[in-house]
Amino acid sequence: MYRVGFGDCFLITFRDGQSRHILVDCGVHSRGDIGKLGDVVQDVAQETKGKIALLIATHAHEDHISGFGRFGDLFRQMTVADVWLPWCENPADRVAARLKEKTRRLYAALVRQFAASPPSAEAAAALASLTAATNADALKGLRDGFGSGKDPQYLAAGRTVSDAAGIEGLSAQILGPPRDEEFLKQMDPPKDQRFLRLGARGGEAALAAALRPFPDLAGHHDGRGPRLDAEEEESLREQAAGSPDALAFALSEAMNNTSLVVLFSYRGKRLLFPGDAQYGNWRAWMEDASGPAILSSLDFYKVSHHGSANATPKGALEGMTGGHLAAMVSTQKTPWPSIPAAKLMKALETTTGGRVARSEWVPVPGASQVAPPDPLPAGFACGPLWVDWTTKV
Repeated sequence: MYRVGFGDCFLITFRDGQSRHILVDCGVHSRGDIGKLGDVVQDVAQETKGKIALLIATHAHEDHISGFGRFGDLFRQMTVADVWLPWCENPADRVAARLKEKTRRLYAALVRQFAASPPSAEAAAALASLTAATNADALKGLRDGFGSGKDPQYLAAGRTVSDAAGIEGLSAQILGPPRDEEFLKQMDPPKDQRFLRLGARGGEAALAAALRPFPDLAGHHDGRGPRLDAEEEESLREQAAGSPDALAFALSEAMNNTSLVVLFSYRGKRLLFPGDAQYGNWRAWMEDASGPAILSSLDFYKVSHHGSANATPKGALEGMTGGHLAAMVSTQKTPWPSIPAAKLMKALETTTGGRVARSEWVPVPGASQVAPPDPLPAGFACGPLWVDWTTKV
């Protein structure tokens, strides 16, 4: 887990005769940037000797993909064998294209609204992550394999990839995102499934407003191409007039629910990488017959959405009962002081028996820092840019 600031960059290395590497995300939010992303990409190149077996971009938010745009030249100097993206980034998918067009139109409407009534700093930051200039460059590089010319795989829930990344015996079960739009709209979990934060900006009421999906914007496709119809436009105007900031948060957080959720299995070890998945994405597979068995057998959990209050359902954490779980959360207090959620972090400590690492263990001048425990939990180590977790198979 690299210390990038408010963002994600995880490198998985399999050492079995030869070292092979999977990179999951590489980005930082512009308002949570601590100036280390370039150093991180250089270290990835050095650690992998310029060869990445599999590159996964979980979803198209700045804090997960901006490095692929800002440092695209460095990635083009590496050999990237395979790229995975969520199905909703597939330009040839008609449903994905309709969702993208709807997002674009919603954003344009919010821009007009905010021209008359400026948003809060938090809402502006949420929208910026969705529309950052580097996102387009990142997606362009990902779609051409950074010069390899090989098309990415666009994956949805239900797919299983055998010998993933060319590693014999490595299975990747794709748990999300679902293709069901009803699941994708469910960002706001029931109260008993979230680690509720109270305090600034109205506590629970503010949280509910910030996470409310667009129940009246499901869309009606009339055969003439993707668009918002008149009823949807009117609904948007009414909601924006009441709470444009809430709409900005909802638009940004809808993207989180499209995250690729990947369960890696290798020689009896199971590692869950859920991107920034929120409730609808989790619910789509947690309620399946295999959901409890997946949760109870995990060895590693990459904590969703930087440890925010609503991105790890309580039921999911309560189901991680195997007794050998380790977790990592890439997080910091800037630009959202409510992240990571204190109640979630406490619950993670309890569930893992203290085997939870946070990227703030790595000291960076001028950035937030959390002192690591002394000694570190078994299996963990800190470097100048990263926190490592190692397990034997």
